[in-house]
Amino acid sequence: MASMLTLLVVDDDPTIRLLASSGLKRKGYEVLQAPDAEQAIALCRDNVIDLALIDVNMPGRNGFELVTSIRRGEAGSASQQIPLLMLTGSDDVASIDKAFESGATDFITKPINLPLLAERVKYALRGAAREKALRDTQVEQVSACKLARLGFWQLSFDDGALTWSPDAGEVLQWEELPHHRDALLALLPSTDRLRLDAALNTAEEGGGGINLEVTAGSGQFERKLRLQSGSKNADNQLVGAFQDVTAQRAFEDKAVYLSEYDELTDLPKRRLFLNLLDEQLSASPGVPWVLIVIDISRLHRINDVLGIQAGDQVLALFAQRLKQSTPADALMCRLEADTFGVAIPQAAEEEVEHHYHSWLMPLARACVINNAEVFVDFTAGGSLYPREAATSEELLRTALLAQRFSRHQAVTQRLVMFSEVDVSEDESLLSLETDLRKALGREEFFLVYQPQQYLGTGEIVGVEALLRWRHHEKGVISPATFIPLLEESGLIVEVGDWVIQEACRQLAEWQRKGLHLCMGVNLSALQFEQSGLAKRIAEHVAAYGLKPHQLELEITESTAMSNPEATLAILHELKGLGFRIAIDDFGTGHSSYEYLLRFPLDTLKIDRSFVVGVAESRASRAIIRSLTALSQGLGLKTIAEGVETQRQRDYLDALDTDEIQGFLLARPMEPPACLQFLQKMVASESRMAETV
Repeated sequence: MASMLTLLVVDDDPTIRLLASSGLKRKGYEVLQAPDAEQAIALCRDNVIDLALIDVNMPGRNGFELVTSIRRGEAGSASQQIPLLMLTGSDDVASIDKAFESGATDFITKPINLPLLAERVKYALRGAAREKALRDTQVEQVSACKLARLGFWQLSFDDGALTWSPDAGEVLQWEELPHHRDALLALLPSTDRLRLDAALNTAEEGGGGINLEVTAGSGQFERKLRLQSGSKNADNQLVGAFQDVTAQRAFEDKAVYLSEYDELTDLPKRRLFLNLLDEQLSASPGVPWVLIVIDISRLHRINDVLGIQAGDQVLALFAQRLKQSTPADALMCRLEADTFGVAIPQAAEEEVEHHYHSWLMPLARACVINNAEVFVDFTAGGSLYPREAATSEELLRTALLAQRFSRHQAVTQRLVMFSEVDVSEDESLLSLETDLRKALGREEFFLVYQPQQYLGTGEIVGVEALLRWRHHEKGVISPATFIPLLEESGLIVEVGDWVIQEACRQLAEWQRKGLHLCMGVNLSALQFEQSGLAKRIAEHVAAYGLKPHQLELEITESTAMSNPEATLAILHELKGLGFRIAIDDFGTGHSSYEYLLRFPLDTLKIDRSFVVGVAESRASRAIIRSLTALSQGLGLKTIAEGVETQRQRDYLDALDTDEIQGFLLARPMEPPACLQFLQKMVASESRMAETV
């Protein structure tokens, strides 16, 4: 039934609308959204709405007035009798009474608990028919309550007797339930005990129902309970529902938070930021906005000198200053490791630079980290909607171009607008990005493969897949030019998925020719922000009849740093499916041994910057030896990149490096040339084996 029903969420807070709509859509409902009463009434007139969730506090007509208008028929006769649930952050009885006086069917308080909201919506939709069909649906209700960890209770004010639904003990996993009001209060810590006792006293005096969350029990039996009820009935009893929200508080909220928010700065990530901005642009078409990209300069120096934790402190402090200095209606996000985005509605375009210069400057104030005074420098670029961009994606892209221009021109601590960018200088880059968006459809991307050799036997044991772009007019474009554009535009997610699929196809083809190799594939930090990454990779592997261990998925230090906790969870999921994990470019940026301890790695790749001087530099040899010794202790394989000479190979062999790749073996090759090379190496190995 749920798939046929249409719900309307009315709330001026875009985050609440997004979260509530996402949760209800997962339950099978079609969901429409409105930021105010006027748009809600218009949607009711143009659509068949089955239920509306209405926020109390909104600009213009508030939620109470909207409910009254709907009941009076202003939204059309078809909407007069639909269930109306009030969303309110108010705990006072007056707000609850006013909701029902206005014609509301029920109410639910913020913050929204999605499982409970879904249950309340379901019961509201059933309405009067619920009682009539109670016996027929009792089994279904009990099952749903268990899944949502819901139950019911009844309190008699006459003698304090407390009764529970039959499955309450099973839901709470309590051996004995409290059967008196005092017994329940005794299970609560002092603060919660006072809160619940006061709420019950108010309800007993005729002040409505209760709605609060408390902690009950102790040790392994401690539970976080949401208690709700209506007003007391004619028998002087309070009948209500409870929900065990312990798991939700500990896991579900954390999962939602990690997927949409940056844990360090408590700011939205890029995807949520753009979704929220799109909502604002759609809600008020033509209203000017400015989007500013702010990039902290040389954060790696702070990491190198004071450590990664110091760098994190700088980022957290910078984000806090950003929140304090920007207007209340601003949207903010952490775009990348050291880059932030801010979108603000702007009334007068000509005042942008002067206005924002006043709040950008304080961001550069010195801060004290580990008893050391640290100065934070930054570059900033901005773009205007709708003058310079028509969508949130375009707005972000042009702001990034302005920020990049600011960085290249060394313009610090001042906002550079996109209009200031030398278009003639960046024209080629803009044109290239446009062509890049069409490249996948034109089949212009291709992969080259660089062999990896095991030093112990000389056997070719693997290849690394590397992305290349053959432009239809300009020929092959350097990866150093187009990979950053893929990252900035977000296209790396779609292209990265194609890379995995093509690498699997090629590996399967080589296997049919008798070549058994490990395929290395690079993953971008943006791919780790997409839900279902591990499942998607597993599907590609299965589609070509491969085994997960035949793929080695490579991440860089920047990927590890972008969101360590979320990355760690996905890596464990990939590892659990059987994939091999490698960390690339280790030792070149914000390196931390913590990654080697926490991440489920199989391989450490030694960057070519250390390899290039291994034959001449004692320091390079010391670093490589320490990395190989550490890897051996942790059970990791080492691969040295960028090996170009026999002397480098010999030194690496002496330093116990496991494998090498580089021009000494072969340059990255397209499949036909790589196949010929691999077959030649196999034939050479066979001849050597026969000789021995």
